[in-house]
Amino acid sequence: MLKLSDPLPEVNGAILSTSRIGLIEVYRFDCRLIEARITGNCRDCYCGLLKLSSHGVNGWAEYIVPDTKPYADIVRWTSVFLKLKGLSVSDAVSYVRSHAEAWGPVRTDIAEAALADLTAQLLNPAAGHDHEGAAFERSRLIDCSQAYCSF
Repeated sequence: MLKLSDPLPEVNGAILSTSRIGLIEVYRFDCRLIEARITGNCRDCYCGLLKLSSHGVNGWAEYIVPDTKPYADIVRWTSVFLKLKGLSVSDAVSYVRSHAEAWGPVRTDIAEAALADLTAQLLNPAAGHDHEGAAFERSRLIDCSQAYCSF
């Protein structure tokens, strides 16, 4: 899984033009469950995962945001990601970049990280997926979530 600080690769290649985002999922967790993995104080934060799927391949991004009003309603806060559904991966990258100012840095960074991870998985499927397995099973993620939404 790429971190938010990893640069978004330049997208080119036929697979990125034909692979469309079919499913978007957002999970929110109690940060105290993963407190040992987070640097700094996360008592007043929301944390979670954004998952973008295309052709059975998933791109993931972790997020940590303050526990404040703009982030309280997960559906409202993440609804901007709905615009990515049905777009090719390359079009989604362009869309995120062109809407960065309106989306703000947090949502832009999360979307770019998930798209970068999805791009890496699509371009190099033989490399395997280091974030597959029991910890990333959908049912387990939902069970551990405080909130979940899917587009």
